[in-house]
Order: sequence, then C-alpha cells, then structure tokens
Amino acid sequence: MKGKLPFALSTACLAVFCFFGCEKEKGSSVDAPGKGGASAVPDDGYVVAQVDGTPLTWGEMEKRANGFLQDDINVNHLMIPKGKMEEAKTFFRRKAVNTFVFKTVMMNEALRRKIKLSPLDERESYQNLARTLEKRHWTTNDFFNKGPLDPATMRREFQDGMVIDKLLKVVVRPTLKVVDEEIRVHSAQLQQTNDLIRARLENVRQQLLKGADFEQTARAVSECPSSKKGGDIGEFARGGRLPKEVEEQAFRQDIGEIGPVVRSSLGYHILKVTAKMPKRAKTDTTPEVPESIRLSHILFRSIPINRKAISDVILKLKYDQGVNEFYQKLLSTASVECFLYPDMTFGNEPGK
Repeated sequence: MKGKLPFALSTACLAVFCFFGCEKEKGSSVDAPGKGGASAVPDDGYVVAQVDGTPLTWGEMEKRANGFLQDDINVNHLMIPKGKMEEAKTFFRRKAVNTFVFKTVMMNEALRRKIKLSPLDERESYQNLARTLEKRHWTTNDFFNKGPLDPATMRREFQDGMVIDKLLKVVVRPTLKVVDEEIRVHSAQLQQTNDLIRARLENVRQQLLKGADFEQTARAVSECPSSKKGGDIGEFARGGRLPKEVEEQAFRQDIGEIGPVVRSSLGYHILKVTAKMPKRAKTDTTPEVPESIRLSHILFRSIPINRKAISDVILKLKYDQGVNEFYQKLLSTASVECFLYPDMTFGNEPGK
C-alpha cells in the first residue's frame, strides 16, 4: 500500500484527521495479535504502529477507525454488504494508521521548525472550515460536536491540522508557480473537450432536423432543469434576461424552427421558439408591451475557460504533488513501524 494522500489547498486537517478521508486502500484482513491468539482482539494498550517512538495504540486506532466508518455511513451513505463488515473495519483501521503516520511525521517536522500560529492563521482556518461545512449544512460547532471523534479530540486534531497547514504554507507554497505556457496548454485541452461537447449537441440537432420530437429529446438529454418541462424556459422580451447570444438568435428564428447550436456562458444550446407575441403600443389605459417570445432549449453545459480558474487548478495539482514529495522526504528519515499490518508502507523510502 502506498501512502499517497489527497491534500487540500488549505486546512490540511479537514482532509486528513477528521472526516474528509484519505485515498482508498486495499486492506488485508490480517488480524491483530493478542493475548488470546492470532484472531483475538488485543488490549486497548497494544501498540499497532509507531513513528519515531510515538505509539498508536489499538484503542486509539479503533476509536478513529470507528469514527471514520460511522461518518461514511451517516454522511456519505456508505452501504456495507452483508458479511463485509469486518472487511470494512479493516479498511478503516488501515486508514487510521495511515493518517496517524502522516500527522505524526508532519507534526514532528513542524516542531523541529518551530512553526507557530498567528491569529490570522487561525481566523483563515476557521473561515475555510465554515466554507467546507456548507455542503453539510453544519456550523463549526457542529463540526466539533458531531464529528467522528469526541469534541475535545476534534478540537485538538483541528489545532494540529492548522499547524500542519502552516508548515505546508511555509515549505510547499513558495515553490508553486504557474507560467503562461501551462495555462495555454490547459486551455487548449479544455477547448478540445468543449469542442466534443458541441459536436455531441450537433448530433442531437441533426436528429431533430430529421424529425425527432423536441420535447422528448430535451427530457432525455438536456442538462438544464427545464428538461423536466420538455425544454420550455418561458416567455421573454428583449432586454437581458437571456444570455446575449441566445436572445439574438432566438428573436431571429421562426416559430417551430430548430436553430443552430449557440454558445453562451452556460454552455451550448439548441433553441426552438414556440410562440411569438408582437409588440403592443401604449394606450390611455395600458403601458407599451414589447415584443416577446416563448422559448424552449436543449442545453449541454461546457467547461468554463477562465484564466484564474485554470491557474487555480494547476496550482492545486502542483500543491498536491509538492506535499506528497515533502511527505515522502520526511518519511525517508523517519522511523516508521506498523506491527498490525506489516505489509503497509507509507512512501517510497528505501526499505519499505
């Protein structure tokens, strides 16, 4: 097993120590040695692994493994097939060992470098935590009180995670740089993907021109919520409610016509005008009513090609690689032993 972990660009503890897990590993079903024989459950104090003399006991590993397991069940709706619970427990035990090794190696290095947190570091970490928890509809208090470990442990782990994140900011982030050529290459790759998306929609258009039903096709393939209504997105007058490219094309089309593929900031559209309402002049009792149309469309979403977004993606990839390389470098000089799962390795260091 290789100890490659996915590292968040900020607040490392979110990805490693709490409930945002590490890379899935194929765990063996090796049972822990104990006083009662090879298949017996060890005492809580049995040392399953150690890093530079710092031990991980069976009891601590079990607490963390059970927390990871329950969180995956409660939040990610993990379904464990009948008869596979022990296999699942083994997987999460190995995950607990893996995260212990990462944390201990990193914390030892942070101590050696005398990494200290500033109030700004802590404020940014809590802000990042709040943003990450939005998808769970949790507050930061929920994070500590509902997490896979007890609240006091969750707070200690989060504090350690902030220290590790500060270490990575000091060591890894200054090495990151994105050059124009990288952005150009990445943009070209994204454009190739968008070209394929447009070609797929053009094939749909050809089927419509041959007589395929627009509403049924929209229900089947459109990536807009309006697909549930056969592509109908309502009535529109000129004036900006529609993307500019869509509005200009739609008001040129005849009722029932299958228009050409049009690109907007949303993606690629096929338009069909289903009704036209002419302009009505102002009277003594009614205001002027502008020309309007009723419009249906089929949408295939494209990938936005934005310089900043592309730069962020490249930086994230480089950050992940840099953190992993830094971790493996630390592992090469650390003393890491895993007594419970002797087959586990945690990097590319010699002898593992």
